[in-house]
Amino acid sequence: MRTLEPETLDLGAIEVDKLANGITLSLLIPARGPEAARTLGGIIALNRRRWMLESKILDEIGVVVDPSSNGDDHELIRIAKEAGASWVVRGSSVIERHAACESSERGGKAGAMRSLAFLAFGNRLIFHDADLECYDPHTIGVLAAAATARRAPLFVNGSAERVTGDGQAGGRTTEMLRSLLSKQLSRYVPAVTDIQQPLIGEFVIDADVFASLAFSRGYGVETSLKVLALDLLGTTDCAQVPIPAKYQIGQHYHDLVKQFHEIGFTVDVLEAYFVRRRLNPGVAIWEIADNYDLLYPGRTYALRRPAGYDDAVFVPRLGFYRPLTMSPAYQARIPEISVARHEALAALERRARRPV
Repeated sequence: MRTLEPETLDLGAIEVDKLANGITLSLLIPARGPEAARTLGGIIALNRRRWMLESKILDEIGVVVDPSSNGDDHELIRIAKEAGASWVVRGSSVIERHAACESSERGGKAGAMRSLAFLAFGNRLIFHDADLECYDPHTIGVLAAAATARRAPLFVNGSAERVTGDGQAGGRTTEMLRSLLSKQLSRYVPAVTDIQQPLIGEFVIDADVFASLAFSRGYGVETSLKVLALDLLGTTDCAQVPIPAKYQIGQHYHDLVKQFHEIGFTVDVLEAYFVRRRLNPGVAIWEIADNYDLLYPGRTYALRRPAGYDDAVFVPRLGFYRPLTMSPAYQARIPEISVARHEALAALERRARRPV
């Protein structure tokens, strides 16, 4: 997978490139918890001013408040609205429209991302974390430039130096996951060895590609999306680009158990899918996920954990969402989405024709 250097990207030409390639851009932010309450408003306001008011790079900023966010005790909906988001919704009000069997309490980040894609009209979706400290809006400029310039790749992954709240280098889970992906999946999707940050929340993906992919619940969402996108597209339509450093509060060690349980499940399912697909090209990855206990007996049993772990709620979110294109509600939205894209591009074309 090719890496694009930021200095080679022309941020001043994004509007021209968008119009030339017929691309609309949606910035989509899943938000939950007290960390997001401190940072979400600034992220939205900075990007709105730089990329919507000063220039017409972003066509919308959408926020879904995770249904597991305790009924929005942290006032994320108010914060996002006041900061200027184009639309803000509770995940519990949306997820049942496109995932009828899903419990709103179990949607988590994966469910929120699915809801964001369901509601957005951009044909490139820029996903973005909500809990970044010391935020630099140049992040969006680099991702947008990479996704619209030259051959306009259908998937662009961000790559950032990760810094924790105490100023130390972060990303321990990412480094472990890279080793796991290389060990289990590189023989089936060789490009996984090139992807620098499979867990990073800042990436761009074509809306139709996103809608065609099944992906894992829980902490496996980014991993599954990116591996399956690389598998579908190959390296020609994929790229990665360095973005500004991420300053983020690290996970408590209690939460790392959940991370590895759900990510381990995801990688196991991906590996089984690639193996079985060689014999049966029509095999469905969500069916493999649903039969995980039969495939790998014992791997979902309770873990023996150090003192203190059992004080934390441990309900792993296992399973894969089916592709969004299989949702009748999403299919019904496609004409509305097409109209919104056309209107956004028409407005950009009118802006381009104005005298300087």
